[in-house]
Amino acid sequence: MKLVDECVVEFKAGNGGNGVVAWRREPHNPYGGPYGGDGGDGGNIIVVGDHNINDLLHLKNLKRIKACNGENGATKLASGKKGESNIIHVPLGTVIFDQSTGNKIIEILKHGETKIICNGGKGGHGNAWFANPQNKIPNLYENGDIGESLKVKLVVKYMSDVGLIGLPNAGKSTLISAITSSRPKIANYEFTTLNPVLGVCEYKNTKMIIADIPGLISGASEGKGLGHEFLKHIERCTILVHVISLDTNDTVDIQKAYQTIVNELKKYNIDLLKKPILFVANKSDCSSAELQLKKLKKVIKNEDILVISAKNKTNINEVIEKIYTTFIKTKQNDSKQQNQKKVKIIELKKQTDIKDQLEIKQIDEHTWEVKSKYLEYWANRIPLKTNDNIIRFNNKIKSLDVENKIKKLGGIKGDTLIIYDNEMVID
Repeated sequence: MKLVDECVVEFKAGNGGNGVVAWRREPHNPYGGPYGGDGGDGGNIIVVGDHNINDLLHLKNLKRIKACNGENGATKLASGKKGESNIIHVPLGTVIFDQSTGNKIIEILKHGETKIICNGGKGGHGNAWFANPQNKIPNLYENGDIGESLKVKLVVKYMSDVGLIGLPNAGKSTLISAITSSRPKIANYEFTTLNPVLGVCEYKNTKMIIADIPGLISGASEGKGLGHEFLKHIERCTILVHVISLDTNDTVDIQKAYQTIVNELKKYNIDLLKKPILFVANKSDCSSAELQLKKLKKVIKNEDILVISAKNKTNINEVIEKIYTTFIKTKQNDSKQQNQKKVKIIELKKQTDIKDQLEIKQIDEHTWEVKSKYLEYWANRIPLKTNDNIIRFNNKIKSLDVENKIKKLGGIKGDTLIIYDNEMVID
């Protein structure tokens, strides 16, 4: 079965519950005051890294994933129950992108790592929340906020320590089966390996995860032959092992074969060439091996070439030793560089004011439509079903000087003002 390493899904957090207007009415206290409780917060959409999951098959056919809404408040100051969050488990190495912009939101790299993708809406206040010495009997209440929604693309970039790369038929599958316990499908045709195959090589008390990256071809960086599907899995490898076949039946022009892989890595992401790369010439048991190796050394001049036969396990121990020493050295260098980096603490300013530029549109001679994020928020938050709420919403409009701005555009007293689903008259 093909691993599912990409999917698109819409996340929708729960809406906040509504507050209520209620009054305390008891025989011994007939005018007990406001008694309405607040609505509960909506549930969040939460993503959690899980090392027990290998792909996104469980999400592939889901178009929309929702969290629960918060419950409405009730009388006797009872607050609504908070909506249950929806917790989504994803493989380690999952990157989540905003589908509309392509921007990366987060990436999950550790088991148990938890991120909130969409926040649930805050519950609306009941009338008891608005009581104060100046207004002891408020007829005010709020709807809950709408929960955040976002359409995202999830991409799994499999995490491994060592990535085996090379053209089809280079012998990567045979090599990984020789140095790990992995037993991939092996055959003599292009794209035998349709998914990255992971194996574990344990050497000198160190476990190294080795990935057999599916065979690349010329044009892979542009997506040819599922190129992007394969190349993305190389990005997180600590070191790369470039496997090249010495058999002329696989590689007629061995210099071109080497250069093809280098070019595709460069085109896809030039930083891949900055990773430590070991060169392994495979199939040394072939009659053409000696001549092909001489040709290969002409293009790989300043690097050692490990000559092996993965099939016969010739020089396999030398390959494991070289992979181990390179991996350990690279990890140590990376650790030193991380320690030398200065940690920058960036304090994010909270957005406490959502007032923004008004969009005023004349619908007809005496009708005006007004939009803004600020008014959209309060139009949803304040239901115009009590006089106190109507007064409160009018104050929000006045704070933006809406009526005077419309009058400057030609509006007059008595014109209709449309603010989302609400209609009002200009004084």
